[in-house]
Amino acid sequence: MRPNWETDVMVLGGGPAGLAAAVAASRQGLRVVLVDRNPFLGGTATAAEVGTICGLYAFSRQLPPVYIAGRFAIEFAERIQSKSETAPIYHPPGLHFLPYRVDVFKKLCADLMEENGISVFLQAELYNLKLGDNAIESVAINQFGEPLQIRFGSIVDCSGYGLLSQLANLTLIQSDQYQAAAQVFTLTQVSENNEARLGLLLMKALRHSIGEGKLAEHFDRVYIVPGSLQNGCVSIKVGIPIAVTHGAENRAALERSALSMVQELTEFLIQEVSPFQQAKLAHMAPQVGIRVGQRMKGHYLLTEQDVLQGRKFPDGIARSAWPIEEWEQDRRVKMAYLTEGDHYQIPARSLQSVEISNLFAAGRCLSATDRAIASARVMGTCLQTGYAAGRLAAACARQQGMDKAVSGILEEQF
Repeated sequence: MRPNWETDVMVLGGGPAGLAAAVAASRQGLRVVLVDRNPFLGGTATAAEVGTICGLYAFSRQLPPVYIAGRFAIEFAERIQSKSETAPIYHPPGLHFLPYRVDVFKKLCADLMEENGISVFLQAELYNLKLGDNAIESVAINQFGEPLQIRFGSIVDCSGYGLLSQLANLTLIQSDQYQAAAQVFTLTQVSENNEARLGLLLMKALRHSIGEGKLAEHFDRVYIVPGSLQNGCVSIKVGIPIAVTHGAENRAALERSALSMVQELTEFLIQEVSPFQQAKLAHMAPQVGIRVGQRMKGHYLLTEQDVLQGRKFPDGIARSAWPIEEWEQDRRVKMAYLTEGDHYQIPARSLQSVEISNLFAAGRCLSATDRAIASARVMGTCLQTGYAAGRLAAACARQQGMDKAVSGILEEQF
């Protein structure tokens, strides 16, 4: 049995928010441990092969795009853009997003962990925790069948599902209906080299066949991943018509539905859409893409009004202009935009648990309503809230005041 670990800050989850939190705490000179259930880092960005980073730029028709995110998010974006050899894509009425290569994303995450001396436990499941006086003292993880206890001064939940709040029986922000899940898959030997034209051909063929009853209506939620058409390969995202409940059997049901849809859609494209006549299914993303989960209750609940009205806060540690983006099982995406040129802020209070003094959350776990998290969940914003949560957790581990930590974040990031 391995000896127990002692660290200053622990981060649960290795997606954009988690890696940012780990880097932020490490750059404060603290010992940091990151735990993730996957065999590689990147979270949904790599396991579900999302393919684009949203939330980095101002909401504007201006070209080239202008960053609105904090400095760490910009650092990350510029490194991944350089290695992926991509450029931001503009989409009317004023959105910009950055395509990336999944292999580059994985490598950058691993490089950041090594550069900052962060201890990483992959393929590790959190199964228990120990509560002390208004604090979480330690967690128990299982890695390769071996248990390990990790003690820490503070902890950041970037699991995407509020796992620490669940295990500690804390108050959770839950939804009556979660956003629809999606599956990304990649086809090779596609003969069209213009992505916009390929998208129009795909959409026209799908709508025609749905109208004739050859395909089920839920096949209208099929999209080409922007920037993915390269050298005859293209990635396609398909919405899954199974409700997301986060119940014990739900993920398996989503995966079965995703596999069936990908097989049916691939056969249809080969038979009915000329650029796909010689296409082959290269692979499916390892995981179904889950957009929203349960969330921690913080000192402040970010709301829809905060987002759409562009609210600013004295402790605003992240900035975003991304719209409220809602994916439902029975319809295509629904968007609610901010005023062009405006943005909203996320307060530090949304990242700290109202019930446990040393528990912080970022990314999809932060304290927000359903409609607010539908904007704040995108990667560019997750990088910012993750970095801020790491700084706050570092201050907590050092028993320093939160106000001073917030001032440091604002000075460093903006």
